[in-house]
Amino acid sequence: MSPDTALTAVIARLTAAGLVEARSPLGVANASQQRIDRGFSVMPSSIGPSPHPGRGKPTTSGLRMTQQFKIELAHKIKPGDGQAAPLQALQDYHSAIKYISANGTTLTTEGAIIVSPAQHTYQGGGAYLVTAFQLQVTYELDLVI
Repeated sequence: MSPDTALTAVIARLTAAGLVEARSPLGVANASQQRIDRGFSVMPSSIGPSPHPGRGKPTTSGLRMTQQFKIELAHKIKPGDGQAAPLQALQDYHSAIKYISANGTTLTTEGAIIVSPAQHTYQGGGAYLVTAFQLQVTYELDLVI
């Protein structure tokens, strides 16, 4: 796996979960474009050699990388709908975890994943609920030239 294929795999899994990609490099929380109800953004946060033992030894070939992404889910809040947006946000967070963790995908066959707890914030004067969490993907870096 490579850093760009890891990003593509995360986006593909969230799309498979029924969410719509908000095509802004700044994420849905920064309102750099019109927010999409049930939209998501994936932003690379960090990347580097994995701190897990085994790949730093001279007798082991290859290099394991750990890449972290910030994922944001956006949900439109409609006056008079009560808890509809928070309920949908929780359902979509659950779906995102299920699809990211699904067996037999690039993320789970070529990598190992860790999902952080989610943080909820109200954005746009309370018009949107943004659910943000971190996804850490550890994989063997493709070193073929």
